[in-house]
Amino acid sequence: MSDTPAALPLTWLHAQRELDLRPVVAAAPDAGFSVIQPTELTDPREFLAPHAVVLTVGVALSREADPFPDYIARLAEAQVTAVGFGTGLFYPTVPEALVDAARARGIAVFEVPRRTAFISILNTVQAEHTRRARLDQERLISVQEQLSGAAVRGGLPALLTDVASHLAAAVAVTDNDGRTQGHCDRTTEGGVLLSAMEAAKEASRSNRSSADHSDAGGERWRITQRMTRQGERLHFITVLADHPFSPHDRSVLKHAAGLADILLQRPVYLRQERNELNSLALRLHLGLGHVPGGQVLDQAADGEGRVRPVVVAADRVADLRRALDEADRTTAREGRHLVSTGLDTSTSLFLFRGTRTVEGIVGTFGTAGRRVRIAVGEPVAWSEVSMERVHRLETAARSLTPGSVAGPYQAGTDWLERPAVREALDMRAAETVDRVVAAGRTPEEGRELLQTLETWLRSGGKTAAAADVLGVHRHTVRTRIARIAEACEVDLSDPVVRAELLLVAVTRR
Repeated sequence: MSDTPAALPLTWLHAQRELDLRPVVAAAPDAGFSVIQPTELTDPREFLAPHAVVLTVGVALSREADPFPDYIARLAEAQVTAVGFGTGLFYPTVPEALVDAARARGIAVFEVPRRTAFISILNTVQAEHTRRARLDQERLISVQEQLSGAAVRGGLPALLTDVASHLAAAVAVTDNDGRTQGHCDRTTEGGVLLSAMEAAKEASRSNRSSADHSDAGGERWRITQRMTRQGERLHFITVLADHPFSPHDRSVLKHAAGLADILLQRPVYLRQERNELNSLALRLHLGLGHVPGGQVLDQAADGEGRVRPVVVAADRVADLRRALDEADRTTAREGRHLVSTGLDTSTSLFLFRGTRTVEGIVGTFGTAGRRVRIAVGEPVAWSEVSMERVHRLETAARSLTPGSVAGPYQAGTDWLERPAVREALDMRAAETVDRVVAAGRTPEEGRELLQTLETWLRSGGKTAAAADVLGVHRHTVRTRIARIAEACEVDLSDPVVRAELLLVAVTRR
């Protein structure tokens, strides 16, 4: 990019009332200038920038006879936009010969009265350039933030859609084999559909970036940005429009190219993580000594290395799946990963940071928490998360009603884990709930019967409530309960029997 400031309209300069500039030869409506250059040379061509405004009081010109036609001719050759002629020193007014020559060459002329110092004109123009540059920078930052957000939320498709919108152009990404990685077409104001895919494939074949250039008819403009090489892989992003690209557009494209590069190379980092998981799974399968759990679970721990184990139980697999999905979305919004594993088809274990509160953990599951039972453990080192601790939480969760939560000091079920109690419960389970599972024609049907028993018992023996939780008809629940009573050879109308079976069912592993 050039360091020359963007052009300012000459009409803007004339409108600065504090300068009291007086137009003598009108400029074209779209005339603009890049810089203000005071000079008293009669031939300043080698020092002038294109589209400059020359300021002079005519010191050297006043020493020559009829100097203005040649002087204006030289300024026209240097592509000068306008001449600001200072009066009151060597010339009382703007010379007519200068006015006539400038009008003939298409150069604007304005009078600078003696009280207006040239330096004040330069300062005013510089301040305006600074103001516009700041606004351009703020606009660019805003667009970059929008593109970054699109890339995070929707990946490459969302990024390319936003780029096409901001640049009013079609956009496409290809690799060095000419394969299209993504694209977004654009319809011009004239209703013409633009596609950058062919231009992008052509760019990939040339294997290089290209500056802003138009086609032979001057109706299409194209820029290609080359991305970072990763081994043999190389990508290009190409934009195609029916208008030239501004410096702002080129900056937006460079930022978009960087974001696209990250998105396209993400599989490399995911591959590294997958390799680590594969290695961990193989070590577990072969029993090869110590498994580096800290490397895997550190992301779930707080600054002191503590986690909170949480067990979530549901009566229906679909309810547990919704809770898992909601927790995954919540942790994704927080920029974290979900650490969980299934204990069975209706129960899952989660690890949260030790600093999370019970309320904060429950909020992770959103509205899905109303259909599940949640038991939250106390903060411990991740190495202390044993199966014994998990079983206690599982028992606590399964003893709750849907939508209920038990904190680490609220469950009150630790006595169920005492050896003598555990032995008695297991013995009674063999006489009752284990027979329920065996009564099913298939293992799946057996587990379905056991789940129906648990839900019915937890619902206080109310068939309609159990049917609502299970998502089945109440007649289905009645039929299953009759089969269960027959298999267990117990009287389910007896509240003491129901209480006993509830403890046995929720503690069965």
